[in-house]
Order: sequence, then C-alpha cells, then structure tokens
Amino acid sequence: MFKTYLASGLLALSLFAWAQYHGWSVYSVNEGKPQPGTARSAYHK
Repeated sequence: MFKTYLASGLLALSLFAWAQYHGWSVYSVNEGKPQPGTARSAYHK
C-alpha cells in the first residue's frame, strides 16, 4: 500500500515538473499580473 502511494506521488510530481519545464501551468497566464495603469494611477493624482 505504501509503495502504491509513493509511486503515484512520484508520478504526479514528475508530471508537474515536466509540465513546468515545458512552460505549462495549471494557473492562468494573466493571474497575478496587475492591469496596466491600476498601480500607477494611485501615484499620479
């Protein structure tokens, strides 16, 4: 049972690492990037 969990965990980890290496992401490309002008508008009143 432990070997099954270990094998499946390593498989999932290697798939995520492979996807990250090839530029894939589970998150959106625009996520975390501020919209243009939103941060600067507070300083240019």
